[in-house]
Amino acid sequence: MSAGPRGLRRGAQTRRAVRLVWRGIGVAEISPDADRGRPTWPPRPAWPPRPASEARLKDADRGSPTWPSRQASEARLKEADRGAPTWPPRPTRPGFFLDGEQPTDVPIGSETATVSSSAGAIFETEYDHMPGEHWEHWGAAERGARVVVTHAQWFALGVMILASLVFLVVRPQLALIALVGVFTAVYLATGGYKIWLLLRGELASARFAPPEPAEGDDLPIYSILVPLYREGRILPTLLRQLEQLDYPKDRLQILLLIEDDDEETQRAARELSLPPHVQSITMPAGQPRTKPRALNIGLHFAAGEYVFIYDAEDRPESDQLRKAVAAFRLLPPDVVCIQGRLNFYNRYQSVLTRLFAIDYGTWYDQFLPGLTASGQGRSGGFVPLGGTSNHFRVDTLREIGGWDPYNVTEDCDLGARLGRAGLRVGFLDSVTWEEAVPHVKPWIRQRSRWVKGYLQTYLVHMRHPRLLWKQLGPRGFTDFQLLVGGSSLILLLNPFMWALTAIYVTTNSVTGPFIESLFPTWLYYPSILSFVVGNFVLFYSYAYVCVRRNYIELTRFALLAPLYWVLMSIGAWMGLVSLIRNPFYWAKTEHGVSLSDTSAHPPGFALSGARVQHPPNGQANGAKRSRVKDAVR
Repeated sequence: MSAGPRGLRRGAQTRRAVRLVWRGIGVAEISPDADRGRPTWPPRPAWPPRPASEARLKDADRGSPTWPSRQASEARLKEADRGAPTWPPRPTRPGFFLDGEQPTDVPIGSETATVSSSAGAIFETEYDHMPGEHWEHWGAAERGARVVVTHAQWFALGVMILASLVFLVVRPQLALIALVGVFTAVYLATGGYKIWLLLRGELASARFAPPEPAEGDDLPIYSILVPLYREGRILPTLLRQLEQLDYPKDRLQILLLIEDDDEETQRAARELSLPPHVQSITMPAGQPRTKPRALNIGLHFAAGEYVFIYDAEDRPESDQLRKAVAAFRLLPPDVVCIQGRLNFYNRYQSVLTRLFAIDYGTWYDQFLPGLTASGQGRSGGFVPLGGTSNHFRVDTLREIGGWDPYNVTEDCDLGARLGRAGLRVGFLDSVTWEEAVPHVKPWIRQRSRWVKGYLQTYLVHMRHPRLLWKQLGPRGFTDFQLLVGGSSLILLLNPFMWALTAIYVTTNSVTGPFIESLFPTWLYYPSILSFVVGNFVLFYSYAYVCVRRNYIELTRFALLAPLYWVLMSIGAWMGLVSLIRNPFYWAKTEHGVSLSDTSAHPPGFALSGARVQHPPNGQANGAKRSRVKDAVR
């Protein structure tokens, strides 16, 4: 008799879940605790209200059919549901944090800095809770990658797989032809798009005139967030590099974000004499243990008008902050992020670093200007941000919920959320030099994390494709599909297409007729176009970037691009496996491996402490140029 009520309840729950799946919501929307396996997950803490929080809460549903137009920036910020209507208020000015005390009202640089032992103590004192324990309800995590695939997406994927299997059983040859046709269409669309983007980037670069760096000392406060994990060995070099920044020290706030179990970096920070504007903050315990989680905590304590993300091994140009301030002053308010260039100071260390440098040069010197229209930004666009050299308006970044702590490429996800809110990304003509991974195994691990994060981002933002189209517009939607979805899919498909080609060439007498039957006339010529012309254009673009950016000594390495693509596909498959097995695992990249290797730096470059010295004009290849831009691009 007791089984009856349970059966009725179970049937009602099943019907409710099916209705919600068909509506495209998913069980994750029913209960945010479903993936925790706990019936009584701790309730969301009561955060201090921000001004006009009630207005934001009224329109908190991202799935609302009344999403505002991208031109209404005020309404956008109110309605952009990032799960952050009650984000804690940030300090009104930078201060120095002591154990168990509230931040003091001491201006930057007015007294000796004190190393903070725990951010958790500050949160407990001010807000009576530990934020690290409730990240599933904080900021961008609310509707982010915490649930990678919703039940609605699993249902759609299952239907597609089942239909494909039935088609394959009933009409095997026709099914294989259709599959090859889909693959070819993806290759053609992605390849053609990148060719167009290269041309657009070249035209945009020719028209772009960067503003002069801001002068004087009356500048806005700038916060720099430096997430660290097991970086004690290179912390002295990092601090020397931070001292090279040409910005008034009393207008600068640098936050070293150190994990609570990272005794190595904590000990190194205690042993060093930190200048007054540098503060070390120990992250509170909690999950997930990722870089974006640390950035969100740092964003809470950021007291500047602008914030800059800085990795432990990075070396930005000394006047980059002044250039960023000048750019923000000229750009409209809805340009809330400006992305600088990234390049490698150790690009001569190995063949892999040379190929990596060519790849970065293609993206940051050609694709990025095309995406951002060289600094002016464009409404409704999508720009996949880089992990560093990003400068943000602090208030707007807090409005959209910061970073998604569950996404291992939080920068790409943030670029998508900026575009969905109608906010724009500009271009900064300044270089941040970083360290290229010189060895194959750690490079593949790093690449696997990037592809894994791209897949996370694609799945999260494609939960409601029609809404994504409406928010990004046709052009931004196309950017997202081809740069995030298409590029990742091609890396996963490459091994199959290479294997098919190799089998055809080596066993033509046996398998040739069958493989030829998969390429009827209407499919054969597009496939040849994609294979021959597409690969030629990629080779040409790599060589062109080397010549255009004065990497003459790297031009011959463009011929080794196929080996580089093989490594990329290996990393992509490792990332897919990691996404399935452990979606929130962060594959840590070791930094500082080239600091003692003098051969890692190009001719004419010398390291003084942590500063990159640029060679004289034209020294790299003897060409006389009016000026060297961006350190021999």
